[in-house]
Amino acid sequence: DNDGVIAEGDLFSVGSGSTYAYGVLDREYRADLDEAAAVRLAERAIRRAAARDAYSGGFVNVFLIPKPRESNGWGEWRHVVRQDIGERDGAAKQSATSVEMKS
Repeated sequence: DNDGVIAEGDLFSVGSGSTYAYGVLDREYRADLDEAAAVRLAERAIRRAAARDAYSGGFVNVFLIPKPRESNGWGEWRHVVRQDIGERDGAAKQSATSVEMKS
């Protein structure tokens, strides 16, 4: 997280809106989600947090963090979504800095 905490687990949320994000994650997370479904879930959780928390907002940023490799440690994080939080509809455009998802 932004404080440099290292933790193990299947999903994480940090920041003032985490309580709201965890509400969505706890309700909808399944261990068998494919990558695209996991990213959509993360987006929903972040949007819920931004809608409910006065200190959240700006951009939706979603990163995929690979599982550690036995010999090489952690792989590189992939920044897969960067979207203006003000674009609320499902057809919102990703910003130019976003990385396209592979299905």
